[in-house]
Amino acid sequence: MSEEQVAEVSAPEMAPEVAQSVDTTADWRTSIPEEIRGHRSLEHINDVGALAKSYVHAQSMIGADKVVIPGKHATADEWSEVYAKLGRPQDPAGYEFSPPEGMEVDQNVQDWFRQTAHEIGLTATQAKQMYDSYNNLYMQLNESSAVDVEQYRATTEATLRQEYGQAFEDRLNQGYGVVEQFGNPDLMEMQLADGTLLGDHPEFIKMVGEVGNFIQTKVGEDTLEGVRTTGGITPDEAQQKLSELRQPNSPFWDARHPEHHYYVEQAMKYQEMIHS
Repeated sequence: MSEEQVAEVSAPEMAPEVAQSVDTTADWRTSIPEEIRGHRSLEHINDVGALAKSYVHAQSMIGADKVVIPGKHATADEWSEVYAKLGRPQDPAGYEFSPPEGMEVDQNVQDWFRQTAHEIGLTATQAKQMYDSYNNLYMQLNESSAVDVEQYRATTEATLRQEYGQAFEDRLNQGYGVVEQFGNPDLMEMQLADGTLLGDHPEFIKMVGEVGNFIQTKVGEDTLEGVRTTGGITPDEAQQKLSELRQPNSPFWDARHPEHHYYVEQAMKYQEMIHS
């Protein structure tokens, strides 16, 4: 056999599938224009098959509803277009709000919410969620405030009852009489900085109560129109009466004095008022 024939036998022809494999492993970028071979979008595409898949995916996205986010120098009109694509109503009137059950509609608050929501680009759903959340928080705060007010009133009443004793109702009525006759009854509903009402403040109640008591005891029973008292006295007043009964050389200390028994009874009465 000639050398030429041996060479032909020792170099068999390459199988088609192997040849195809060799072709695909070659750098596919050499077959595209030079100016785009180094583009970043092609960095992770290893072969022609991956390039084809990427192209098909891009074609499927054509016509889809997409939103391009403007840059940091975007104008208000550019952002307005974005908000509209995301679902913002055409104008503030497009937002629909309804307050929770049992809560009155505050038109001013609703108008403010609509205007603000439109300015910051909220969708109708987002704006409604914000409005509902605000109302829920408002109602919770009101409920907690109401509990605090009731506790404050109870504490005020307990403090004044302890201080005035049997004269509590009289002082309260005398105080209300002063406010109604010489002031404005709405004064009692004036809200203070801490959220409490002036009419619940113990110092204010004590002040008008003492004024009323002074008017009735020093000026005359009928000076405060419509106010009648039971004649009850405070523990301090009872202590003063008791001290007067127990003055040195008073009938309280002389068992043979004709008024001794009366003085002792009065002293016991005032003693009970002090500790009641």
